Amino acid sequence: MSGTSKLTSGSRVAIVGGGIAGAGLAASLLFNGRARGVALDVRVYSGGTEERTAPPALLTPECRSRLAALGCRIPPEWRAHELRGVEVISQGERELLPCAAGGLWVVDGWPRGEGGLDMVRHVLSTAASAQGARFVDRHVERVERQAPAPDAPTAVRNAGPLVVRAQGSGERFHAVALAAGAGPLLGDAFFKGFRPAPSMPAVQARLQGAMTGRDLAPVARLWVAPLPSVDALFLIPGASSVYALAFGAAVTPADLCQVLMMAARDGLLEEGFEVAALETTRLPFGPGRTLVAPGQLAVGPAAFGHPLQVGLSETLASCSRAAVALLDGGLDAPSLERRYVRDGLGELMEDAAAGARSITWLRRAGRRAPAAFVAARAKHATGGVYGGGVLGLSAPTPLGLLSAARWSGVREVVGSWLRTPMEPVPTFVPEVEPDLYYVVDDDADTREALTLLLESTGARVVSFADELALFCAVARRPPTAILLDVVLHWVDGLRLCEGLKQHPLTRDTRVLVMSGLNRPHVRQRALDAGAEAFLPKPVNPDRLLCQLTGRVPDPLAAPREVLRPAVVESFGEDRFAS
Repeated sequence: MSGTSKLTSGSRVAIVGGGIAGAGLAASLLFNGRARGVALDVRVYSGGTEERTAPPALLTPECRSRLAALGCRIPPEWRAHELRGVEVISQGERELLPCAAGGLWVVDGWPRGEGGLDMVRHVLSTAASAQGARFVDRHVERVERQAPAPDAPTAVRNAGPLVVRAQGSGERFHAVALAAGAGPLLGDAFFKGFRPAPSMPAVQARLQGAMTGRDLAPVARLWVAPLPSVDALFLIPGASSVYALAFGAAVTPADLCQVLMMAARDGLLEEGFEVAALETTRLPFGPGRTLVAPGQLAVGPAAFGHPLQVGLSETLASCSRAAVALLDGGLDAPSLERRYVRDGLGELMEDAAAGARSITWLRRAGRRAPAAFVAARAKHATGGVYGGGVLGLSAPTPLGLLSAARWSGVREVVGSWLRTPMEPVPTFVPEVEPDLYYVVDDDADTREALTLLLESTGARVVSFADELALFCAVARRPPTAILLDVVLHWVDGLRLCEGLKQHPLTRDTRVLVMSGLNRPHVRQRALDAGAEAFLPKPVNPDRLLCQLTGRVPDPLAAPREVLRPAVVESFGEDRFAS
């Protein structure tokens, strides 16, 4: 290997990360190496690549072609759906961006099988293994540049200057590629000065019972800025579920759950869904700045990307360009920078920067955001040579979307100075049902006690152990009042109270907040959120009934025997003392 900047037969290459990018790079390296008569020794460190949520895979025609070129055939039966289009939603405005016939496949097998990304990864891994790649289920801690000692055995001196440290072991390689995805990466532990793609927090989930029907041609949805902390929400139909992804600089699992409740209220999801899997993740948010060193580079989401880039074409394109660059001049940093970053990834990185910037402008565009997609699509009819459209479509391109979103954002900001804010009036507002009460508490004994107490006065009660159905229930069937606990499973009751008070269909609903945290700041937060009253636990039944009905119940009219021992135990013996 001395005296050459290229990988030659017998060169050892390590790939850190066994996901789509890692398996794709391994297959590309071996395929391109064989075409040049170069036999490489490729090892993939695949530890830590599994995700509990198992996202689906969205495959464009170009993506399927790239996979086929690597020897990966996607069976048609893996296709859960062929999307009719992507619907963009913002502040009540909607626009459908249609897909071309045979365009966007949703590959998915969850929950009976694997998620689509895992299915594609296994196909790529199988293709790479068939060509000679070896997969090692170990997690890499760092990569060191360490020249062999002069008196080291010949095999060690020829093994390469890069040492990969993985769970206590160390092996030498001539080149190392980072394909570990976005988010917390090796940083300087990959090489000094390494600056990968910036990333943004996200939360993903699988929803069961959320299908809107077995449509022959379903749509995916992008909801722009549903909450101040959420830049956008994706809803993608899977095989037997819906995949949800929310992203934003301060997004949390509670934000995702609250947005899902809002989506069910607005008819974007079927009522009664359950969150079957949920986890935090990170998405690439622009291009990396320093991606190469002698014999080292980053590929896929570790190098560039943006949240509106939902397909795999760009990741696979970076794999093929990285393979060519490593074979042509991978051991020389200037050559690798020129061949891989400037010549290979130039347009892709420009798209990543434009896609990330467009998200800020889409938030500012507000209700004009859906129209911005349509305008960008009409002006820029086709994507670039890399198929760089957003949302898995051939158009609009990220640059075209940025231009349209910026113009829409400016118009919306200027227009907001000149017009009086007007809230859209719902077309139908259901009437409040008298003597109907909702009880929301994750404690079964408390729910039973409150239900029996209210039913003893002749009221009808619906209790919720899971708060995810609350927004939808209140919008469809408004109750007289809601008894809402603060500490719930997914979203705290104070946030739910705020959400109810912010929507025209539910803002007039009376809400009483309950909590065992009887502190002044909790009480004040409840009142600031719009609650009618704050009731410390254990709840005083006389005070509760007085708050709800304006009168204190007669103990003789509702004897303790009617309330059952469970109620007395829950509220306390002294509460029923005469």
